[in-house]
Amino acid sequence: TDHTIEYNEIQPLLLSHAHYSLAFGQGSQVTYDFEGVEQQFIEQFIQTKPLILAEHIRFEYFRETYNIDVFDKVSLKVQQTKLNEMIWRAIREDLRSVEAVNDVLLVLDVVIGFLSSAGGDPEQKLSSYLQDVLKYSQTTHGADHLPGKRAEGVCLKHILNFWTLLSIEKARKLSLNKQIPFSFLKEEFHEDVGEVGRTKIKKWCKEMSVNKISKILTYLHEFIIFFVQGRDVIEKNYGLKECILIHAENEDWNLPEDFNQFPEEILLSQCASAWAVLAEQEH
Repeated sequence: TDHTIEYNEIQPLLLSHAHYSLAFGQGSQVTYDFEGVEQQFIEQFIQTKPLILAEHIRFEYFRETYNIDVFDKVSLKVQQTKLNEMIWRAIREDLRSVEAVNDVLLVLDVVIGFLSSAGGDPEQKLSSYLQDVLKYSQTTHGADHLPGKRAEGVCLKHILNFWTLLSIEKARKLSLNKQIPFSFLKEEFHEDVGEVGRTKIKKWCKEMSVNKISKILTYLHEFIIFFVQGRDVIEKNYGLKECILIHAENEDWNLPEDFNQFPEEILLSQCASAWAVLAEQEH
């Protein structure tokens, strides 16, 4: 209230800059010296007050999504199901670059962070949640890739599966561009499989359909993100096949039986390189 300007303070200022005149047949007329009013107003009320700058600070809730605990919290608060394959294929056609996929993933990171804390309606459209709840607009970074017609079928109940599909797509594009697909992994898990290992994986893939390779890629991707990346201490010289089979049993995965013939020589330290070779064979 110390900085409030009341009308009864302004009225005398106006009256002091009013000029009255009397014209025959027209009665009295009043004119105001508005420049004088403005100057005195500034000197009397503005110059002695502190300057307040109105700055709009954009707020984003960001949480590291590569954490199985976050996924578990979302699953408890918002019932999850898989995204329709036709919808995913349509969306995938629009996301042709790594940058486009990454932009959407950044938006989903924010959404997942909020849902893990506050929950939401499983049937609510993702586009509606972004615009009405998180106040995203088409001009918000990354959001321009989301609420298009092709993505209208994505609801909050699809959010985890959608994130996983996008994350796999990003890793796939990076691999095909000869870039590192899992840059967040410690360096010790980026050991190359070598020519011998690459040849054995390719030979193993020849016995399988593309659908089976894609399914194994999905499981291996989840294993890398939530198991390998999520462990502070892990023995890198264990066999990759053995580690995945143990993890699959604990997580009740439905791995294709063909995985039992995965090359024994491939180590856990070579998981990222093995994933990249599999991604090549998928195409």
